[in-house]
Amino acid sequence: KEINIMMTRTRLLWHRRDLRIHDNELYHYADGGASHKIYSLFIFDPTDYSPRPTGIVSDDNISSSQSLRSVTHGPHFTRRLLDAVESLRRNLLSLGGNLIIRRGDPLQIIPSLARQLQVEEVAWSEVPGYYEFYQSERLKKSLLGLGDDNDDGGGHNYPYRCNVHTTCSLTLVHPNDLPRDQITWQRLARPKEKRKKRKSKANPDTDPPIQATTNDNGNNNSYSTAITNISPSRFVGMPTIMGDFRRVARTTSSAPIRELLDEPQPQCIARDFSRLENSSNNNENSMGEIPSLEELSQPLLDSTLPLLGCLPEELIRKLVKSANEMPRDKDVDVEEQSIRQLRNFVQNHAASANRSLCDVSNNDSSKLSIPLAVGTLSPQQVYHCVKQQQKKLDESQDENISTTANNPSDLNWLISHMEMRDFFLFDSFRHGPSAYRLHPTSQPAHKPNLPRQWLPLSSENRDQFSRWACGHTNLPLVDAGMNELLTTGYVSNRVRQNVASVLAKDLKLDWRLGAEFYQLCLEDHCVAANFGNWIYFSGVGGDPKSRHFRTVSQAARYDPDNGSYVRNWVSGLRYCDDVEAVLRPWDFREDWGVPIVPPETQLTWQDREKLEKTGRVSDLRTC
Repeated sequence: KEINIMMTRTRLLWHRRDLRIHDNELYHYADGGASHKIYSLFIFDPTDYSPRPTGIVSDDNISSSQSLRSVTHGPHFTRRLLDAVESLRRNLLSLGGNLIIRRGDPLQIIPSLARQLQVEEVAWSEVPGYYEFYQSERLKKSLLGLGDDNDDGGGHNYPYRCNVHTTCSLTLVHPNDLPRDQITWQRLARPKEKRKKRKSKANPDTDPPIQATTNDNGNNNSYSTAITNISPSRFVGMPTIMGDFRRVARTTSSAPIRELLDEPQPQCIARDFSRLENSSNNNENSMGEIPSLEELSQPLLDSTLPLLGCLPEELIRKLVKSANEMPRDKDVDVEEQSIRQLRNFVQNHAASANRSLCDVSNNDSSKLSIPLAVGTLSPQQVYHCVKQQQKKLDESQDENISTTANNPSDLNWLISHMEMRDFFLFDSFRHGPSAYRLHPTSQPAHKPNLPRQWLPLSSENRDQFSRWACGHTNLPLVDAGMNELLTTGYVSNRVRQNVASVLAKDLKLDWRLGAEFYQLCLEDHCVAANFGNWIYFSGVGGDPKSRHFRTVSQAARYDPDNGSYVRNWVSGLRYCDDVEAVLRPWDFREDWGVPIVPPETQLTWQDREKLEKTGRVSDLRTC
């Protein structure tokens, strides 16, 4: 009688921006083996919380080694990250496992833990970012014993070799499901465009399988890798125009949306941690303690050089203080809360949400950018939740049942936003380090580049940048947005664009200064989405359309409730009873400071004509 014996395999799962157990590919093996064991790990890398070079050089600096400094994880994002990490640990404990917490360099910690636990495989999900990409590449080579990158940076050889498994869980469409050659990209992006027939030359969607011939633990077995290729070469042919990319994304025959994965089986979660060095089984200290927000924010406060060249200390103190004072429920299941938030919004608010408003606090925004940023929710969960609700709406229409939203198409915008987010993520992978340059990419031939001059930070404009960042521009909508951002870590997309417009289009400062400042402040920060949106708005990417928002006209249109958003966030206008004075306080108050740019530039030509004829921009008179 033949007996099949399935060997138990062990995996060390390094969590990055995928802090969930539901719909997480890395908690599942391709062979479905229930006997396999998975250890979970999260690393707090000190370099993420300490000032680091941005690559932006001011006029006062001579070399790139003196580039302006900022941080990867600002206080508000760190607050959200800590909540997600604490929740993930509780969820793993409920399954009989735990989350190993470490602080330090992943390139040293991961090989060391892999050796201690004697795992056969280390797995992680790829994330965008200059440092993150090269960190991932170095770790792959080190674990597989390839190349010259086989030490920890201090001359010590890594003590362990094992298999590597990587995926990409941040995107709606998996990279392996995208077109693999330039001709297919072009055909799907512009199906009606005539082109000469050429043989399609495929780009490899994954690197050739790499074999680790020895594990350095006495085993001579070799293990094939499963590496998802997110290198720039993988995305050759990808459209530079967002609309073209989205057209491909909607072609499900070429880019199918994968089905959701269940919660991992409890027997797959490792429970024996006795191999951890200098520890006993289930010793909480050996598992590592989660640091506090105060600890992780301290390097910001201790910085001897001003961030981004000129940000005042009081602004940094205000930012850290605001993040620490935000209410936090440390016992909440963040992953389950994210799923409930998604379902509630899709079922009750998405169809009627007015997403263009300055104030979206009244269920006019899904605010799913926050759980998507830390990975407590996947884009696939958003997609399938929308599709499920649309199916219900179709069925109710057939049965003439009245519902809150009767038109399934009213929900399509949520999926469109996932497609836009995918574009920014894949565009970041495609451009690699150049995604963070002043001019990250050349313009397409059918949309020629528009001449743009960007002013570097200098002694002449430091005050302008500081005023913009501190919310002291004396432009009501901009200052309201900055006050909300510093206090809560969040502002609506409408306000983000208006604030960006003043920096990039009016002040004409290096747009990367704005992107880095948003990275410092946002609680939903994603490097690809943040820099991608700045590139898109500034007109230096694949879509060079000129976008210039006039903040007074924008406030008149998108803060329609008597200017309530501005009055809420600008204390000097809180009790103003004339809407026009909220829009144009410089024309009504002698004590109002001079705006950072000529106020007439903040009106559309239609509103300038209206102001000349009627003396007003708004049709309302009192608040």
